Amino acid sequence: METEQEKDSPAPESEQLKDQLLRLQADFENARKRWRKEQAEVQERANADLLRELLEIHDDFQRALSAKGSGPDQLIAGVEMISRRLHDFLKSYGIQPLEAEGKLFDPALHEAVAHEVTESVPEGTVLSELRKGYAMNGRVLRTAVVKVASRPETKSESKEESDHGTSNRD
Repeated sequence: METEQEKDSPAPESEQLKDQLLRLQADFENARKRWRKEQAEVQERANADLLRELLEIHDDFQRALSAKGSGPDQLIAGVEMISRRLHDFLKSYGIQPLEAEGKLFDPALHEAVAHEVTESVPEGTVLSELRKGYAMNGRVLRTAVVKVASRPETKSESKEESDHGTSNRD
């Protein structure tokens, strides 16, 4: 027969399970904190490597600017060299320019900020790039800012617009 005290106290097995659950929760929380700390350290190391490479390109700019008294040809040659180096650097990180000019407008790749009426190319064709777009490993990093061809307004469209814009003055 059970005593009154045995009825009120939880069974030893449930106490053991409760203790085990609390330990597992604590272990899980500690592992999560460790993982977050390790992720932050990996990100910091990756950023440091990237910035070290950018500093090399920055140094090239400083050298080019300090040589500006040598003449415009040397300055232009230095800037072109830096541009090639920066292009190679970006390429090494999987960054590629998006081709836009002459292509059909694609809102996933392009941001249209201007339209030009023309009959020389099909409507929706990108006429010019105002800012280059880039993708990184196949994913759009920055859309290209473009000017897009639109078709000339026909006389019937112009008449329809003016008919809709008039009011009834009866």
